[in-house]
Amino acid sequence: MKYLPLIWSGIWRRRGRTVLMLLQIVCAFALFAVLQGVDSGITQAIASTHGNRLYINSRVSVGDLLPIAMLQRIRSTPGVLAVTPRRVLIGSYMKPDQIVPVISVDVEPFFRIYRELSVSPSNAVQTLKSTRTGVIVGSQLVKRYGWKVGDRFVLQSTVTQHNGSRGWEFDVVGVYSEPKQAFGVPPPFAVVANFDYVNEARATDADRADMYIATVGNANQAGAVSLAIDNAFANSDHETHTQSEGDLMATQLQKTVDLGFIVHSIIAAVFFALLLAIGALMMQSLHERTAEFAVLKTIGFSGRQMLLLILAESVVFCLVAAAVGLAAGAMLLSRARALVGVAHMPAIVGVAGLGFALLLAIIAGAAPAWRGSRLQIVDALANR
Repeated sequence: MKYLPLIWSGIWRRRGRTVLMLLQIVCAFALFAVLQGVDSGITQAIASTHGNRLYINSRVSVGDLLPIAMLQRIRSTPGVLAVTPRRVLIGSYMKPDQIVPVISVDVEPFFRIYRELSVSPSNAVQTLKSTRTGVIVGSQLVKRYGWKVGDRFVLQSTVTQHNGSRGWEFDVVGVYSEPKQAFGVPPPFAVVANFDYVNEARATDADRADMYIATVGNANQAGAVSLAIDNAFANSDHETHTQSEGDLMATQLQKTVDLGFIVHSIIAAVFFALLLAIGALMMQSLHERTAEFAVLKTIGFSGRQMLLLILAESVVFCLVAAAVGLAAGAMLLSRARALVGVAHMPAIVGVAGLGFALLLAIIAGAAPAWRGSRLQIVDALANR
């Protein structure tokens, strides 16, 4: 600790240059925290999904509809505890830009599959089952539109009913909310409706589901049950592709963008540029302070002490700047939760960031530290 003032004064010898370098490192590690935080958050989200929850889509395309006649065959598959067809109806409430997704399902198996959903009042599921036009609405819609149990609302949709109307009437029978850090559950800005009502009222594409959702006893059975379902419909007009919740999320993400590759490429490029900048800064600092280092050696500093002193300057500077950058990145990540879906930066990202900062500091400061340790007093005082 007695050398800390000496280290600190060396860092701030050129304040303007130090501030600019500090900002560069802070920005680099803030970018690292945000990008790696998003990547790690999504990885954790996939890992925390329900492995016993299965999603059954068409093998041809996710948008290819499946006949409702498949329901009984899936339900009878050994290991399947509950299954529901799903059909999403997109409607708008009062204004075209106020979009409300309607998730039409078989009510009882749906809420058995998504047990983590909190529904109020307690009898809302039974009420929905017995109310043809009933819906259980997401908590965000209740806050946004002030809906309450007993209200009726109309959604305008591009899907036409048998009577020629595009206005779909629904009655609120309950409200659902999802726990924090829940993945795979219906979003809180949707409504859950009866499949039979939406299916029978629509004028086109009736008796079709966009997917089936099932649950099995435990995650260890998921692979075998998925294979059994797909084999049951092999070589038919509607072959299926069954995935667990985690596999489905990973597949959808990979179709959109290879996030891991992009994140690692950007971070590698930024850190390489940062390594060159820190190394150049340390070499320039050594050149400017050659006479000062000669004086230190004159008063008794050994070559080993000089090496450690120069390395310590690099390490302290990088770690402090990296800590500030990581803190800034964590704040940005929490504020951008609505966009990236990650509430906070995983702790492992902070630890990895500090580890990278330490590695950068050692690599960038190694050459200057070695030169400083080999410094000859006579040559240094003669500015050679």
